[in-house]
Amino acid sequence: MKIFNRQVETGRSVKNCGKHRMAALILVASFLFSGCRSHTINTLPEPLQTGGAAYSIPSPSSKPDNQNWWASFKDAKLDELIDEALNRNFDVMRGLARLDQADALTRQARASRLPQVDFEASMLRDWADGETRNRLDRIGGALAWEVDVFNRLGSAEMARQSERAARAEDLETIRLSLSAEVTAAYVDAVGQRTQLLLLKEQIEVDRELLELTEIRFEAGLTASVDVLQQSSVLAETESLVPPTEALLRVAENRLDVLMGQAPDAVDRVDDNDRFVSIEDLPFIGVPSDLLLNRPDLRALKNELIAADAEIGQAIADRLPRITLDGSVFYGSGSDFTGPAGILLGSIIQPLLDWGARKAEVERSRALYVERLAVFSQAYLQAIEDVENALYKERKQREFLDRLERRRRFLERTVEETRDRYTNGLTDFLPVLDALKELQRIERTIVTQQRELLAFHIQLQRALGGQLKVPGNGDQIQ
Repeated sequence: MKIFNRQVETGRSVKNCGKHRMAALILVASFLFSGCRSHTINTLPEPLQTGGAAYSIPSPSSKPDNQNWWASFKDAKLDELIDEALNRNFDVMRGLARLDQADALTRQARASRLPQVDFEASMLRDWADGETRNRLDRIGGALAWEVDVFNRLGSAEMARQSERAARAEDLETIRLSLSAEVTAAYVDAVGQRTQLLLLKEQIEVDRELLELTEIRFEAGLTASVDVLQQSSVLAETESLVPPTEALLRVAENRLDVLMGQAPDAVDRVDDNDRFVSIEDLPFIGVPSDLLLNRPDLRALKNELIAADAEIGQAIADRLPRITLDGSVFYGSGSDFTGPAGILLGSIIQPLLDWGARKAEVERSRALYVERLAVFSQAYLQAIEDVENALYKERKQREFLDRLERRRRFLERTVEETRDRYTNGLTDFLPVLDALKELQRIERTIVTQQRELLAFHIQLQRALGGQLKVPGNGDQIQ
C-alpha cells in the first residue's frame, strides 16, 4: 500500500498546486479556444447551374405505377433475362463488395468516437545482488477516449457515411446500366433474328420471281438478261444472311456475358420473339427531378457531402484535442497490494507544423470545389441526355411513319409492275427496281424499329429508370 499511498499523496500535492495554477490554465485555455470554430457541413448541396422549368417536349402528366422501367416492353423473356443478370453479373458483385468495404469504413469511423477499452497485464521484477528488491504485478483495463469537442471525429464519420451512401448509389447505377445493356442486347438479338426471317421471306420471293423469269425466257417472252438480273438480285439477298447471322451471334454472346456466363453458342432468342410496340413517352417530370431519380447524380451529391465533411475534419485537426486516459487495475507488489486507478486528461494544441494542417484544409476545400464542378457538369449532362433522347425518339417515330407510308406505295408498285410484266405490257426492269427498293425498305424498317427501341432505352436510362431490385445486402447466387 505504500506505493499507492504515495500516489494518492502525490495526487493531493498536485491538486493543491493546481489550485494556485488554475487561473493560469483557464487563461491559457481561453486563449487557445478563443479562435476555435468548427465547420458547418452542408448536407443539401445544389449544383451551380439549375435546369429549366420543363423539357422541350411534353410528357404524360400522370406518374407510372411502381414497376421496373422495362415493364413497358411487356416481354416475359426480357424480364427473366434481366432478373438473371441482376443476380449473376460480376459488375453487381463488384458493386456489392465496394459497398461492404464502405460499410466497414463507416463502422470504423463510428467506433473511433467511442471510448476504447483494452485489457492489460504487467509484471515487474527488480533484482540486485541476486535478491528481489521490487515486485509489482498488475492486471486490469485501460481506457482511452477523445472528447470530440470540435467534431473532428464526427466529421470523419459523416464523410464515411456519405461515401457509403455514394457506394450504394453506385450499385444502383450499375444495376440500372446492366438492365439497360441487357435490354439493348436482347433487342439487338431480336432485331437480327427478325432480319433473318425477313431475308428468308425475301429470298423465297426472289426465287419465285426467278422461276417466273426463266419460264418466260424459255417461252421466248423475255431476254436472258432478265434472268441474269434476277439471279443477281437473289444472290445479293442471300449474301446478306452471313453478316446478319454474325451480328445475331454477337448479341447472343453479349447476353451470355452480361448474365455472368461464358458464351456457349446457345441462342436465347428464337423465331417467336418479336419487337413489341412500346407506349408513347414515359413520365418525364421536370429537370430538377433528375437530382432525385438518377443514382449517379445521387452518388455525386453524397461524394460532395463527404468532401465537405473532410473540410470539417481538416479544420478540426488544427484545433485543440482533448483526450481522457485512464486505467483500473488490481496490483500486487512489494509495497502495494489492492485495487487502484489512474485518470489523466490532456489538451493538445498544434503549434508548429510548418503549414501542413493549413495545407490540408486548402486541399480539402479545393477537392470540394472540384466535386461541386463535377456534380454540376453531370447534372447539365443529364438534362442534355434526356433532351437528346426525347428528341431522337420523337423524330424516330416520325421517320418510321414515313418509311411505312413509302413501303405501302412500293408494295402497290411491285404488284402493278409485276402484273404488267406478266401480261407482257412492260419489260423486267421496272419490276426489278421496285422489288429491290421494297426489300431494302423492309429491311430498313426493321433496323429503324430497333433504333426506336434503342432511343427508348436511352431515354429511360437518362431519366434514371425506375428499378425495383433486391436490397443491398443480397448476394449474387
